[in-house]
Amino acid sequence: MFKKKIKNFKDISKDISALENQENLFFFTNILKNIEHFVFFGTLLGLTRDKQLIEGDDDVDFYINLKNRNELIKVLIKNNIDVDLSLSINKTDYFLQIKRNFNNKNLICEFYFYDDQIDNKYIYERWNFDGRPHDSNKILKIPKVFIYPIKKELFKKTYISFPKENELICEYLYGSTWKKKLKKDKEYEISVINGKPYLYTIKKFFNFKIKKLIL
Repeated sequence: MFKKKIKNFKDISKDISALENQENLFFFTNILKNIEHFVFFGTLLGLTRDKQLIEGDDDVDFYINLKNRNELIKVLIKNNIDVDLSLSINKTDYFLQIKRNFNNKNLICEFYFYDDQIDNKYIYERWNFDGRPHDSNKILKIPKVFIYPIKKELFKKTYISFPKENELICEYLYGSTWKKKLKKDKEYEISVINGKPYLYTIKKFFNFKIKKLIL
């Protein structure tokens, strides 16, 4: 996918444990307390399905309202977080990947910026799974009734911001079998088509890769 072709912090991060990601989640949750946000993608999936972060995941994921992008950058800098806008992956308004050094490791946090002003029924998010923000067919559209009002749930003595219907969003993103554990890019891929995410399971036979759509 497009995102994988861009050199970014994930190229130099390794061996990130779920506990280290958990510490990263708590850190950013604390500094984001005055900015509209909620966990999303793999972070949301782990906390909803497993009641913990997914072992083997290499980052934490947040959705941030696009109108708060500049405010977010100021908050990050104020908290001594390096915001490298020279990275190719960070040169649009729709995505920001940053690193935070902890225990001599580069912990990764990814911010996806959504727009809630375009449509009365959906929020629009341009980066998502495909990393093609200028392709109108790849805009991820998520029903606002799944998002608002954003709620807080207690996790390990810290209140984490979640979208209103977190289980419905997990099903929306990862299909009807979202509770089944699969390895990203090895056992499944997700692509956005005309606003909707579609999950494909992957099976490999010799040099052939067979993809099956899960509805």
